[in-house]
Amino acid sequence: MYSPHYYPSSAEIRREASLQMKGRELKVVILYFVPVLISVLITGTAVGFGWTTLMRPAENGTQVNLIVDFFNNYLTIGVAFALLDMIRYPSYEIRPLKDAFQIFTKTYFIPILIIQLVQGLFIFLWSLLLLIPGIIKGYAYSQAFYIYKDNLERNPSEYLSAVDCITESRQLMDGHKFRLFQLHLSFIGWYLLEVVTFGVASIFVRPYIATAEAVFYDNLIANNQPFNERESMKKTFNQYSSYLESELEAEDDDEFADF
Repeated sequence: MYSPHYYPSSAEIRREASLQMKGRELKVVILYFVPVLISVLITGTAVGFGWTTLMRPAENGTQVNLIVDFFNNYLTIGVAFALLDMIRYPSYEIRPLKDAFQIFTKTYFIPILIIQLVQGLFIFLWSLLLLIPGIIKGYAYSQAFYIYKDNLERNPSEYLSAVDCITESRQLMDGHKFRLFQLHLSFIGWYLLEVVTFGVASIFVRPYIATAEAVFYDNLIANNQPFNERESMKKTFNQYSSYLESELEAEDDDEFADF
């Protein structure tokens, strides 16, 4: 991975994504096959399939698309979480079916649903002004799911609300929204391949894009010192609180024994 305080270009991120997938291409493709297949069967295409589909309800407003988009996003987020673990931990073993459906567990289901609802509402309201503000805010809030996952792993007992995740994402993406837009734009040839193959190529294209997005986020977190310091302070405080509680419990036991 990249050294701290360095933001790689779109080409470098894509190259890193390719390296991370090397030797694991088949498992990554199988991992992404389930959501892509469902998208093709229900909507007839996988073009545009991904987290950005949250903006579609604001455009057409149909209930069917709303339900399909939220369901597909659950699968996509599960895949994205697995890919983030893959690039962080070289020994991580991809479990295609389990990883794709990991969001459908009590740990993630309700919190991710609430984040999607709040995120979709915010983007919809911004889209009422003009399409461009809605797109910008979509990029600003795009890291909210990753942030929830990271916070849950660092502090399992601490619940980070949907608004907190979205706020963290907005702060994290400050000055980097255009970088992510450039990354997506660099895949224009791959998007066209999806179009001409009626979404079939998505089985190979989407894993590549999702891995690149995971690389983007991981680098962004590594370079965000205030965020890292805040998380470190939380961890230290939690450890200190646990220590105090254990000491107090020990003192109470001693006093009771003396009594």
